[in-house]
Amino acid sequence: MFSIANPARRKLAAGEFVLCMAIRQVSTVNVALMVASCGFDALYVDREHGIFSDEAASQLCLMARAVGLTPLVRVKSAAESHIAEALEGGALGVIVPHVQDAAGAEAVVLHAKFPPAGHRSIAAMSSATGYAAMPIAESIQAQNEATMIIAMLETPEAVSNARAIAAVRGIDALMVGPNDLTAALDVAIDAAEHLKDAYTTISAACRAEGKHWVAGGAGRDLLPMCISLGARFIMGGNDVGYLLSAARRDASMLREVIGLGARSIVS
Repeated sequence: MFSIANPARRKLAAGEFVLCMAIRQVSTVNVALMVASCGFDALYVDREHGIFSDEAASQLCLMARAVGLTPLVRVKSAAESHIAEALEGGALGVIVPHVQDAAGAEAVVLHAKFPPAGHRSIAAMSSATGYAAMPIAESIQAQNEATMIIAMLETPEAVSNARAIAAVRGIDALMVGPNDLTAALDVAIDAAEHLKDAYTTISAACRAEGKHWVAGGAGRDLLPMCISLGARFIMGGNDVGYLLSAARRDASMLREVIGLGARSIVS
């Protein structure tokens, strides 16, 4: 049965961990089945860096919902049209890049939420509701409650504004954009230390405002610290990284075996 509810939101409210995988290249809907089979709770379709059409992103989101995952879309920008097409296509939330301050966060909420919380346009029936015949008021309330908004902080200015951004009503979580933040700081050599500072800052901001924060880009070295600072939404890797990592490992193993076999033939 198609559900408007957001499983990841429910897990976070219960203090449980949510594991999320990014999809950047693979657009066939069966990837959602694979993500679920691997034990993740959510996936996000990366439309900022990926190659997805509106239709492909929507199909991934709808399949994710069908198998019990929470689908999110990392939108191209905070533009109203980008947020609307993600949510109308079936996403249960958006990850919004380059949120700099409270005013930017407030604009995102207005785009993502139906009245009275925002000004998202209302469709009587859509893929976002499973085409269920519902009273408009009931549909609006259910979708507003289900929609998750994650603001990405990717500059020193944004990190310094973390508390004000977290305080915006409707923002559910903050997430550091580690690559862009590192580039903005020009600190490639000691990036880990600066990321630690950023994680500490946003975790304190979220704790003070009763919001969640997303451990993105932490990796095995920084993840324990993130968990100790209260992160419960954990970003794993992405389809490209997993494919390359497994394929490289397998290719190396195969060449090693081939080399051993060749030597045994010569001898």
